[in-house]
Amino acid sequence: MIQDLPIDAAHAAALARWQAPFPGFTSGHDPRTSDNALLALLYGGLAHAADHEWLNAGRRLIDKTYIDMLWHVQALTDMRTCRPEQIAAALDGFVQGTVSSHWVGLTSLASREKEILAINWVEEVARTCFGSLHSEPAASRLLFYLCPMLPVFNLSRGHLHALDELGHGCANDSYAAYALSANAAYRRLMPLLCSFSRPSTVFGNPVEQALIQRLLQESDWWPRRIFDALLLQMIGSPRVGDRSLFACDDSGQMMP
Repeated sequence: MIQDLPIDAAHAAALARWQAPFPGFTSGHDPRTSDNALLALLYGGLAHAADHEWLNAGRRLIDKTYIDMLWHVQALTDMRTCRPEQIAAALDGFVQGTVSSHWVGLTSLASREKEILAINWVEEVARTCFGSLHSEPAASRLLFYLCPMLPVFNLSRGHLHALDELGHGCANDSYAAYALSANAAYRRLMPLLCSFSRPSTVFGNPVEQALIQRLLQESDWWPRRIFDALLLQMIGSPRVGDRSLFACDDSGQMMP
């Protein structure tokens, strides 16, 4: 039953991650590893590039350090086939070749158009940035923060198990099938998920804070973030050997 789901605990977990540094990165006190900061660095980096003709003064559009931080937060550090510097380099091509041509009007697309675009972009990033369509779990984690205006859902074996518990099992393990089921479960829970207020920004300069606050108010990223936390709360931390089912293997693929 919906009333029995740990939604309050999921909101508390999402709010804690919004504000606090991730304890598993270096000293555990780097403020850039909070969810607020990751949005500011990844989505904010994309918005900065859009304002500067999709360039960044000769540097990568998204710094490899930020990708490394995200990988630690998302338990993707077992990934060995693509290192953060390789991902950052490949991401330049995706942003300049694909995102740039859709940027104007992206936020005003109809819901169904956004859903289709999110699926297409997860598949494209998996192929072009990670080298395999089977790396959709890693691609979904990256796009969740890079393109928060699109209805991207984080994918892992643990997420699939949680959807089964909600009665929204997937036809197969592809991101397209997962997104269809995740979106159905999310829409069913939206009244509860949207009852929580958006958090206030706590990271960055005034311009960065205003950008992220506007994003939170004009998109559904925060309810989707609570939904993601709910799926993790439902399953706990199931493991295969010493690895969480919410992590990935060394190729960015789902755990078996």
